[in-house]
Amino acid sequence: MGKEISKNAAPEPEELPYLGLTPNQVVAHNLTRAREWKGWTQDETAEALEPYLGKRWSKASVSQAERSVAGRFIRNFDADEIVALARAFGLPIGWFFMPPAPWSDQLGVPVKLSTPDAKRAGLALAELVDLVFGDEEGQALLSLRLQEWLRQRPAQLSRAQERIRDMVRAKVEAVARETLSELSAWQTTLRTMANHIEDLEVRSRRELAGDLQLDDL
Repeated sequence: MGKEISKNAAPEPEELPYLGLTPNQVVAHNLTRAREWKGWTQDETAEALEPYLGKRWSKASVSQAERSVAGRFIRNFDADEIVALARAFGLPIGWFFMPPAPWSDQLGVPVKLSTPDAKRAGLALAELVDLVFGDEEGQALLSLRLQEWLRQRPAQLSRAQERIRDMVRAKVEAVARETLSELSAWQTTLRTMANHIEDLEVRSRRELAGDLQLDDL
């Protein structure tokens, strides 16, 4: 990981130095992680990418992209390249945006996300996790988008999409079973309460009838 620390002309007292990585540098970091995970050389990586990029990266291109983390030259990955990386390595797109280690090679210097709106403070790497997985609202919206797309009955689903569809169905069935089970329990409770109320009503009538008879006497 690079060692360049964010420098400010006049740092405020509460500000601490940090290693700032742009989103493109995060992708570069994860490109190296993916290549090491596969056990590929840079030449093998270039070969694997070629069918999905439509052109051949040289070993120097792969090396230069990975060295983006150091900050001397930062490669700007476009959407086509990120999709090609995901397909070549057989990894989800989110893999390439997962945060690196929270501490740099320099003792006590944290790693933060560097974006235009972060100014001099940097963003916490946890922001990346939220962006990859989404919060509750984001997950709900993503689920709605997926359900909407599945309702359009695409001609062919991938195995991963079929698994998602089956998981959704299984979840719906489980919720339905649980709901029916709860309804059954409520029905039993309501019947018991109704029986108690009926018993109380019968007793009340009997007591009322007894009181009337005593009054007649």
